[in-house]
Parts: sequence; C-alpha cells; structure tokens
Amino acid sequence: MTLFRQIMIAIVFFGLIVFSVVGYLNFNSLNNYINDQLGTNARHTANSLGLSIKSVADMDDLSMVETMMNSIFDSGYYQMIRLDDIDDKVLLENSQEINVDAIPDWFINMIRLNAPIQSSEIMTGWAKFGTLYVQGNTGLAYYQLYNGMKDIFYALLAMFIAMLICTYFALKAIFRPLNEVRKQAEAIRDSNFIIQERIPYTKDLKDIVVAMNSMVYKVKAIFDKESDTFNKYQEILYKDSLSGLYNRRYFQTKVSEYINTEEYSSGTIMLLGFKDFIALKKSLGFEKWQSLTIKISHILQEKIDTSKYFGFASKLNDNDFSVLLVGTSSKQLSEMSKFIMNEIKNSFKIFGIDENENLVNMALVDYHPKTDMRSLMTIADVTLANARMDGNFCIREYNLNTNSILLGKEKYRELIMKSMQNDMFKFAGQNVIDGDKIEHTEIYLRLVDEYGKWQMASYFMPMVSELELGATLDLHVLERASNMIINQNINNAIAINLGKDIITSDVNFIKLCALFKKIGSNLKNKVYIEIPNKDDIAIGSIVKLTNAMKEFGLKLGLDHFEFNQSGTNRLKQINPSYVKIRAANLTEFFDGKDIDEVKKSLDIIMGLRNIKIIGIGVESQEQKDRLLEFGITSMQGIYIDETKNIG
Repeated sequence: MTLFRQIMIAIVFFGLIVFSVVGYLNFNSLNNYINDQLGTNARHTANSLGLSIKSVADMDDLSMVETMMNSIFDSGYYQMIRLDDIDDKVLLENSQEINVDAIPDWFINMIRLNAPIQSSEIMTGWAKFGTLYVQGNTGLAYYQLYNGMKDIFYALLAMFIAMLICTYFALKAIFRPLNEVRKQAEAIRDSNFIIQERIPYTKDLKDIVVAMNSMVYKVKAIFDKESDTFNKYQEILYKDSLSGLYNRRYFQTKVSEYINTEEYSSGTIMLLGFKDFIALKKSLGFEKWQSLTIKISHILQEKIDTSKYFGFASKLNDNDFSVLLVGTSSKQLSEMSKFIMNEIKNSFKIFGIDENENLVNMALVDYHPKTDMRSLMTIADVTLANARMDGNFCIREYNLNTNSILLGKEKYRELIMKSMQNDMFKFAGQNVIDGDKIEHTEIYLRLVDEYGKWQMASYFMPMVSELELGATLDLHVLERASNMIINQNINNAIAINLGKDIITSDVNFIKLCALFKKIGSNLKNKVYIEIPNKDDIAIGSIVKLTNAMKEFGLKLGLDHFEFNQSGTNRLKQINPSYVKIRAANLTEFFDGKDIDEVKKSLDIIMGLRNIKIIGIGVESQEQKDRLLEFGITSMQGIYIDETKNIG
C-alpha cells in the first residue's frame, strides 16, 4: 500500500473518530436540553394550572376544573395531566399515546426519552384540595431531537467531505515530488534516467529530489561518457573520415552478416566505380575534390533515406563507392541507379569536369543466402568492368539470386494471402544457449511451397516488403504464436521477430495490443519481441511499442545491434532485455589495440542498463572461445544449435 493511501486512511479513520465524538457530544447536549425543557415546561404548566384550578375547586362540581384541564391538554404539548385527591385517588385524568409520524421507528426505539412528571399541590385556604400532575409530550421531544441531530449530521458530513477533498488535493500537491521520485527510482530500476525539473519548496522533499537528481545526473554522465568513447571508436573503425560514409571494413562485415541472417539474406549491391577519381584531386584542387566527394556521398545517402528499402552506403577505396539495399533485386533498383548516375553527371557539370574524360559506371549485383563473399565481390568487379565497356555512365545488372519466385505482383499477393489462410507459414526455431541452459528459442518464419519444401524468409520477404504486406504477415505470426502458447506447444521462452511495418503502423496498433494481451494472459514462460535495430524506425514508435509490451508482461530484444551513435542513443530511450550482435562483429570490434578500454566501456554501458549481450552467428569453436574471453556467455548460431522446424 502506498504512503499516500496510508495517510488518507489514517486521516479518514481519525476524522471519523473526531466527527463521531463531536456528534455524540452534540447529541447528549441536545438530548439533555430537550429533557430539561420538557421538565421546565411541565413544571410551569403544573404551577399555573394549579393556581387556576384553586379558584374554582369544588369537590361537588369538578366540571369547571375539567374544562380547564381539557383546554390545556388539547394543545397537544402534554402526554398526561392528572388531578388526584388528598387520598391519591384519581379525580380527573387526560393522557395520550406517543405518536410521531415524521420520525423513523428505529430512532424512537434507539433513543428512549422519559419526560419528567411535575406536580403542584392545590390548596383551598389552609386545606389541601388535591395534587395536579403534568407530563410533557415526548413526541415533540423526539421530533426536535431527530431534526436537530439530522441537521448536525448533515453539517458534520459536509465538513467531513470538504476536509477529505481538501486533504486529498493537499496531499497530492505535497506528494507530487515524491511520486516523481518514485518514477525516477522505477526508471533507474529499468535503467532509464529521468531528471525531475520541478523542485519542491518543502525542505525535506527538496533534499530528496535534489539527491535523486544528483544521482541520476552522475549515472547519466557515466553512460554518456562511455557512449561517446564507443562512438569515437566506432567511427575510427568503420567510418571514412572524408565522405562520412562507412568504409570497406564495415561493408565487408555487414555483407557477411546479412548473407548469414534470415531476414536480410537477400538484396542488391550497387557498386559505383570511377575510372580514376583520385586523379581529379590534381585538376580540381583538394578542396573542390573534397567537396565533390562529399556531394557524391550525399547523393547516395539521400537516395537510401528516401527509398523504402533498408541499407547503407560505403566508400570502398579512392575510386569506388557502394550501396547495399536489403530485400530487393537489381530489377527493382533500375530507376534508382539511373537517378544516381544522372545526379553524378549533373555534379560533374557543376564542378566543371569533362564527363567524356572521367568514366563513371555502376554494377548491380544480387546476393542470396548461399552467396560466397569473395565470389560476390569478384562478380561485382567483373560486372563493373563490363559496364565500362558499354560506355561512360552505363549500368550493368547481374541477377545472382536463383532462389526467388518469378510471379507477378498480384499473383504473389494471392500466394501470400492464401498461404496465411491455409496455414502454409510455419515456424522454425533456434535456441540461444548460456552454458548448458536454454535461454530462449528464436522463432523464424518459413513458407511451405507447392512442393512441400520449407523455404527461408529470403524466399518470400522481398516481395512481401514490395507489396507492403509486412504488417499483415506479422499479425499472422503473432496470432499463430499465441495459439501455440495457449496449446502449450512451446515449453520454453521464445523470441518473436517483428518488422518495421507493424512497429510504425498506427492503424494496426490496436490489433497488435490485442495480440499482446492474448499472449500475456497465457504466459507460462518469457516471451521476447525482437525488433530490428534500424535507423529508419522512429524512436517514438519503439517507445510506444515497449510501453504496450510492458503492460502485458512481454520483454524487448534488439536484433543486429551495432556499436554506433544511433545504437547507443537508442539505448538511452529504451531498455531492451538483450541485444544480439554478430560474433564476427564482436571479434573484429575487440581486435583493436584499445581492447581493454573498449571492453570496460561496453561493460559499463550494458551494466548500467542491465542489458545482456547475445553473440549470434557463432559458426566455430574459435568464435565461441573468443566470445567467452570477452565475457559473453549467451550465444546463438549453427555451431551452438541447429535451426529446427517446429511446425
């Protein structure tokens, strides 16, 4: 129970006690007052009526006395008026039962009023005529007491409610800084760093808030410092200092990585080659040559950013640039390649370069899961050489992808939709191992073709992306996974991959949350939602997704994480349970001379965020041993566990 609730309960409890005591004291005071009034009125009436009767007292004729008594009794203020003789024999008596229609029976039964009987002796000369007895009507007393207590109750109730409302909002105002401190503490637990801008005026609360802010500032400063160290190291390792593009080392690393992944294992490489680009430095001068290099880099990067494909640009050497785009083919990039060549031709005119003396060509080469890296680059170089034979600014395509479906778009759309309806999409799984323990099983999507063969994602995902069916397919995958969880067909933790389309889709977000709820309500083991670590996915969409996942008990994982500025910046705003990094990338990253400093920075960054690193794509004992040297024990890959068809 929160401190706010405890204080509110205590205030309500003591408030009830105070108002109960006040109500009880008011009741006793009013009750005593009414009883005194009944006695006083009865005494005054007995005395005044007794004096009146004295003047007409006659034992032989009591009619006049009776008339006087009746006139007083008929007023209704008296319960009994009686005249006794000297021998206590009743001469005359008027009485009535208590009858109060406006008062509830429970009140009369609970509050017993006994009106006092007052008497007055009637004398005729020196002789005693008799005794007059008068008792007030308790019905009137009940009526006055009930209405008086009702007014007091309503007044106390109104005061009590007003007190609670004032106390509630007062405590809310007082506890607002503490509530923010609680959020800070919860955020720190989740490895997020929140600074509280509003500092309370109350000294004790102010000290707490300032102390929390100071701690968060220090932790955040450590994280930022180590992130900067990582970013600088990454730029030295993977960036071309002149163009700002990635270098050849990064290009080769990523191509090898993509070829060995499920979702990125097919795509196209654009190889842009200049015959003698370095020679332009002499004719243009260094500054203009540098500006031209940056201009070409901007052209390539801008086309990637404005396209619907995911990829990156690199400067391979003094003469060659490259663009790698995932999930596409050379046929689909024909217009993009022509646009790039036209932009370069226009740039030559701007810089005063004779286009006939400076050859520029492009080769488009497809790759697929079984492509050998060395063969791929050889084919790209040969294709570029053939393009040069065709003339300046010519483009050659080489379609290497032999594992694709040759159908029209509408036929392909029909195939995908029917495959979902007929349950032709199946699951394969590969375990993530930590020592001898299975941490979770990553779920891969397969399509059973017309021959009954289970095809990998690279077989159908390019056209799924082209037809913009990614969100629809992801919803189908989640629905199918939820059914497997409900039917207990999966006995350990699983990781389900979601693509960019469903993450950024506001239209499908309600459906996505409904499936999260369905999965969360049937959780027996942990369920991780893996998302790609892509720069083109807005951080706001990821935060929105993670908040929905947290509500239903699902965990987040980042797939294909990279040690770069966008990656570390993303970790500042979201807090995944783990990040998956290619084993080859980790090995290469830690092979530098500053390995101890880099390893220390990595440990601090991941330790502050409580994020586990999983080395993926482990293909040999050597890679496994290297990961263990780096302190990474969670691994995935064909050497660790084979991918198996689940169903």
